[in-house]
Amino acid sequence: MSRKIFALLALAVVAGLVLTACAPRTVTVTVPVEKEVQVTVEKTVEVPRERVTVRLSGWAANPQETALLESILYRFSVENPDIIVKYEPITGDYWQAIKTLVGAGEEPDIYYMDIFQFPFFAKEGVLLPLDDLMASTGTSRDVFIPSLIDAFTYEGKTYGIPKDFNTLALFYNKDLFDQAGLAYPTDDWTWDDLKAAAQALSKPDQNIFGLGVPADPGRFPIFVFQNGGRIMTEDFSDTLLDSPEVAEAAKFYTGFYFDKSGALPSDVGEGWQGTAFGKGNFAMVYEGGWLIPYLDQQFPNLKYGAVLPPKGPKGYGNLIFTVAYVISRNSRNPEAAWKVIEFITNEASQTMVLESGFALPSRASLINHPYFQDHPTSATIFRGANGATPFMWGLYGSDVNEKMGQALERIYLQGQDPAESFQQAAEELRAIIGK
Repeated sequence: MSRKIFALLALAVVAGLVLTACAPRTVTVTVPVEKEVQVTVEKTVEVPRERVTVRLSGWAANPQETALLESILYRFSVENPDIIVKYEPITGDYWQAIKTLVGAGEEPDIYYMDIFQFPFFAKEGVLLPLDDLMASTGTSRDVFIPSLIDAFTYEGKTYGIPKDFNTLALFYNKDLFDQAGLAYPTDDWTWDDLKAAAQALSKPDQNIFGLGVPADPGRFPIFVFQNGGRIMTEDFSDTLLDSPEVAEAAKFYTGFYFDKSGALPSDVGEGWQGTAFGKGNFAMVYEGGWLIPYLDQQFPNLKYGAVLPPKGPKGYGNLIFTVAYVISRNSRNPEAAWKVIEFITNEASQTMVLESGFALPSRASLINHPYFQDHPTSATIFRGANGATPFMWGLYGSDVNEKMGQALERIYLQGQDPAESFQQAAEELRAIIGK
């Protein structure tokens, strides 16, 4: 193509562009552009919680009771997969083992605490107060039987949640009462009724006695309470074993032995009055709920009942035996430990305990549970907690028990006057306390 033609074509193109630019129309030109854009995407990712381990120790129970606890702990693990509970039952001398572990700083997060041992541990400051933890889950002290939760209160703070309990009841042999033509005992009985029935039931020549009266510091104190007395002062700083109320109660209690309307287990060749009751040697005994499974297993044909302890001159009196779950002050996971305790003492778990028949639950609301309608003896034991005194005498509890037992033995075996014997017990105890 010649340069002339190219020039003419170029002019024609330019003219066309000018005419087009002047025309009333819009031209859209798409131009590809490369651009880097950052986009934020939100995504919820579930991060597994870090699992914590909580150690729980208690004394080795019977296989059935152990299986019950383990089943409750399994239910807890299902609902709380982030908490591993290691149950470490202690065989042998439980208290020696626990005290050794505490001394070494190796105690479990949670462990059983008997009311009798509680004062020592509370005073040593090795337990964790539970009030703040209870508040965090809305757990009120009011849901527990007052005498139980109060038993584990020290200087205004709660240190233990009661797991179960027992009280004393007057068990009676129905066949022996029927043979004597006597009406069965009732909750309205008094000391006079007890004495009259024991005398009518006793047949020493046949090795049958109305009432078991062992030299037992776990039985005798209820007579002191019913007579308006105490074993120790309220602050446990001194003993009251030399008080008139104690002397009078001791005279009444041991009087069954001397008029042959009562006897010691050894008088009928037994080491425990529960066995003497099962065999028909004792028509009545003061025992706790532990007697029920024993009788059902060893003496299945025995017909028996139970009522609240008869009232004394000053009214009702009873002992309450209880154990609590406590948390070590050294626990690395106190919140997790509390979740365990809260679960195993909630109403659902306590209902399982009740229906198992091994122990009585600490939840006050369960008094109306249908179980008690079919188990009236257990209902009596449960009702006995109202107004009962914890089986605990302060830091010198073991010494107090020893001196009470010795005082009763001197009366039985040496014929010492009750007032003199308990005066001696008080003096020996004050020497130990430092009074």
